[in-house]
Amino acid sequence: MAQTKPTVGHIATDPLRNFKFQVQIQHPTLKNFARMGFMSVSGLNVTTEVIPYREGGMNTTTQKMPGQSDFAPITLSKGLAVGDTQMMDWMKQLFTVMQGQGYGKAGDNFRVNVDVYVLDHPVTSGNTPAKAGFRIYNAWPTAVAFSDLDAGANAIVVQQMTLAHEGFDFKLATDVGSSGVSFNSK
Repeated sequence: MAQTKPTVGHIATDPLRNFKFQVQIQHPTLKNFARMGFMSVSGLNVTTEVIPYREGGMNTTTQKMPGQSDFAPITLSKGLAVGDTQMMDWMKQLFTVMQGQGYGKAGDNFRVNVDVYVLDHPVTSGNTPAKAGFRIYNAWPTAVAFSDLDAGANAIVVQQMTLAHEGFDFKLATDVGSSGVSFNSK
């Protein structure tokens, strides 16, 4: 019986896994914010409205043209840990803008860019290259929420932050090798 070696040819056609990702928030004033670990990121989508119109003499079909595009809010979820105040600190920074109270000082920019990288898998050693990336522009928190507290449950406290933003860019690696994608700083 001939012995066959395992091949890695299938890796070129395998889809990227969704469970290995990294979020980088580029906040200029809040400390320890650069690489927070999240358990989920949702809402990465864009929708363009359709504007239907009809012309006289061409009444058999409706012509369609693109209208405004809108980017859905993005939700980041993570487990709550002692000393983990970054989400609430960022949310409270909005109060300076809205009411003249809260954390931060007038003129601080509460909008930031957020990078989400989908990491290669499987990687057994060295740095893990990012095979896909999203740069989310001018994001800011619209909501911070905590999971229900339930004495009868066997669960963790989860905090969620919902971000409004002004669009995103998407990059995808061109090969299965060690090269990855990245965005230039700011």
